[in-house]
Amino acid sequence: MSKISIDIDYIKDSLVKMGYIISDCIERENYGKNWQLKFSNSDAIINIYDTNNKNNVVVNGKACDEEKQKLKFIVDELKCKELTIDPLNKEIVDLINNKVEKDYYDYKLKLHDNKEDLLHDILCLSNNITNIDAYLIFGVNDECKAVGLKEKLKSNNILDFLKSKSFAGDHMPEIEVKNLFYLYHDIGVIVCKSSKYVPFYLTERFNGIRENQIYTRVGDTNTPKDKNANYNDIEKLWRIHFKRENE
Repeated sequence: MSKISIDIDYIKDSLVKMGYIISDCIERENYGKNWQLKFSNSDAIINIYDTNNKNNVVVNGKACDEEKQKLKFIVDELKCKELTIDPLNKEIVDLINNKVEKDYYDYKLKLHDNKEDLLHDILCLSNNITNIDAYLIFGVNDECKAVGLKEKLKSNNILDFLKSKSFAGDHMPEIEVKNLFYLYHDIGVIVCKSSKYVPFYLTERFNGIRENQIYTRVGDTNTPKDKNANYNDIEKLWRIHFKRENE
């Protein structure tokens, strides 16, 4: 077995992307090289040992048992570079830390039990009038606090659901499904990609989502299911459509 080469900067950068604020990193020689990490926003203390044993990270401190267990697993994986933190992770962490919702991101405690509500949220975010990537973020409560998900999002289930619907011009909202972290919590994100095909809308009704009706999101508020978006907002979406049609 080849020796594990520890890239402490890679581990630190990954933890920062997850939302940890590193207050101290001490490198020591004590029965071999090791590093101790402390944080200003967590009571966990991580000790990383430069040995060939994959699973020898130790997490101490006054953090809860759940955080200690999950952090040990995460850092053991980072140590061997068997886990990569998505570059988007830091942006989502920063949005959650803002403690507000806006026109291009929305928080949900868990994945929708009602597929009608999921479709409505995706349509509203995909039709945001700023025409930028928008985020449906799961694992965050009403107080804009990350509490995590019990299960990871399943990309195929969400994509198959969307593919089963009839969209105008056969243009389905383009989405990406990502499973990320907020500190040690598992969170999920549906990325609704910026598109030249706005506005997205159905040609066949799906429960309360009406056909030929355009929904958007203004500020932190979605267009109600039984209403059309404001006339001016619809006009903005069509202007974006025609401006970008030759891309």
